[in-house]
Amino acid sequence: MNVLSPLSVNEFINIAKNENEILIGDFEEYFEKQIEEASNYAIGPYFWFIGDNSTLMITAASQNIRELTPHRHEVWTKGNTLFFAENIHPDDRFFVLSAFKLAVEKIEQLPTERQTSVRLNIYARMLNLKAEYRWVLIQMPRLYINEQDRTTVGFILVTDLSHLEFVKRPTLMTLTDKVNNQNQYFHIASDLTELVVVDLPNITKREQEILTLMAKGLNSPAISEKLCLSYHTVENHKRNIRRKTETKTSAELIDYVWRNNLI
Repeated sequence: MNVLSPLSVNEFINIAKNENEILIGDFEEYFEKQIEEASNYAIGPYFWFIGDNSTLMITAASQNIRELTPHRHEVWTKGNTLFFAENIHPDDRFFVLSAFKLAVEKIEQLPTERQTSVRLNIYARMLNLKAEYRWVLIQMPRLYINEQDRTTVGFILVTDLSHLEFVKRPTLMTLTDKVNNQNQYFHIASDLTELVVVDLPNITKREQEILTLMAKGLNSPAISEKLCLSYHTVENHKRNIRRKTETKTSAELIDYVWRNNLI
């Protein structure tokens, strides 16, 4: 059994920090595509920030970050790894740091052209505007890696999931290899986290579009209008998706979608 051990903030800093200078210039410009596309696949309120491991500082953040966290934009952009970790529930904090470390290690092992094919999902409880913990989805749509000295910069997207009702507690971390259509799950069970590898059903592009709209709360008539499809066609797609995912209700399906990175 593979174990994902909790990682303290100090341990994370000692492992992750790299004194070499990042040479990509304007971070927001470098991640411009991911910033522009974030709203296309976020199914709830979201914010983003950019972390630089050469300094372990947060170098940029979205302007709406104060609407979804207890801290102003200016506080986030002066924050560091410790500040980010303090916003995460104490029971999740050390596993989230460990998940980031493991994800970066696995992505670094891939050829450069394959690194963008890996999608990271981390589920954790994080403080909202009222300083109350709610479930969020933490993603890393893109990671810059310097091949010479292994310095990294990560674009981090955080989506509020408080509007969703999970069938069961979300898996802490999922790594999806889009090339091989395979997921690696890291489950927290008591004091251990085991790695489970599963094959995913083949979800078509159209089915992914429908799943995304379902996750945003649209019903079949609204999806039909949005995608210029007949109501009957939308319902057929939904039946096919449920058959592929072996789910019966919308709640089960959305839970399956999130746990398996299908959108």
